[in-house]
Amino acid sequence: MSAELFTPAEAAVLAQMPTRVIEKAIEDGVIDVHKAAARGGARRRRLLSAKGVYYIVLLRSCHVYFSKDVKLRLWKHFMSTSPSRLLTAEWKLSPGFRIKPGDVLRPTVKRVTRYSRARDRWVRVDEDIKGGTPVIRGTRMSVYSVAGRVDHGDTLDEILKENPDLKREALEAALEYAKANPPVGRPAGRPWRA
Repeated sequence: MSAELFTPAEAAVLAQMPTRVIEKAIEDGVIDVHKAAARGGARRRRLLSAKGVYYIVLLRSCHVYFSKDVKLRLWKHFMSTSPSRLLTAEWKLSPGFRIKPGDVLRPTVKRVTRYSRARDRWVRVDEDIKGGTPVIRGTRMSVYSVAGRVDHGDTLDEILKENPDLKREALEAALEYAKANPPVGRPAGRPWRA
């Protein structure tokens, strides 16, 4: 399992829920949030661990209101359980209430692991390359240009035909990264007219 850190937008994509749910979980102050300088150092970004993503998914899947005390106990269980045991653990939160996180988390763990590996292998962010715009490693092709082409009807096969040195996995990683990390700034054109 990954020890990587994820932005709230990435966590939302991986958890398959709206970003506002992730933001609310951060505001609750139960999970640990790491802070890192954003590009250019202007503001600090909040980052969640993979366990933070798993915690939010488990909490939402229970469909039960938990007090802050129970949420803190659940988070302590997450933090004290090794990644290799997370899918086989069983936690007693109160008399008569046990949780087996593996029953709910298997698909999320697969998504987080796959995304983390693909991001690390294929996506590069370097201020010297296109001013820090995320690109496919070894190229100057931005992840947003790949996403834009797919959004406008091109297929991955068409992009691969035009770029025979690329691998399909690189394009898939670029698409996932672009979805999880939308560009910052105002949209092009006049979206209020659409």
